[in-house]
Amino acid sequence: MNQSQRRNYYTSEYIDGNTVRQGSPARRQETQRRQIANESVRELKALSMNGMSVFCMGMISLACILMCVVYLNIQSQISESRSNISDLKTQISTVQSQNDALSYSINSYIDTDYIYKTAKKDLGMKQAGENQIVTYHSSDSGYMVQYGEIPAK
Repeated sequence: MNQSQRRNYYTSEYIDGNTVRQGSPARRQETQRRQIANESVRELKALSMNGMSVFCMGMISLACILMCVVYLNIQSQISESRSNISDLKTQISTVQSQNDALSYSINSYIDTDYIYKTAKKDLGMKQAGENQIVTYHSSDSGYMVQYGEIPAK
């Protein structure tokens, strides 16, 4: 037997000879066992992780955990800010109601009839007539600068 035939003899599942070729069940089973063993070794190699992949997975996990912590911190700050805003709105509402009450109280003490009588009798003021009132309509809603005396009519 030459070398090529010997190699085929060990790797082939058929027995060569001068009779009809027949498959050898023992050799077929051995070949199947080797294939199964080779597949399980390949699967183990595929599942096993080298040091670099473990390091990369660890860094990715660490980055995810860090992002979650930062996210939760930002959420906490936002809820605290909302709580502060709610408290400030309550304070503003309280101060506005106090201001309205004080304004009403102050306005109730002002007696316009008393002011009118005092101005007329004690100070000698007179009610302005229609010909004494000069109105000026400005197109600008800001302030007005007076460069001279208002002309008398």
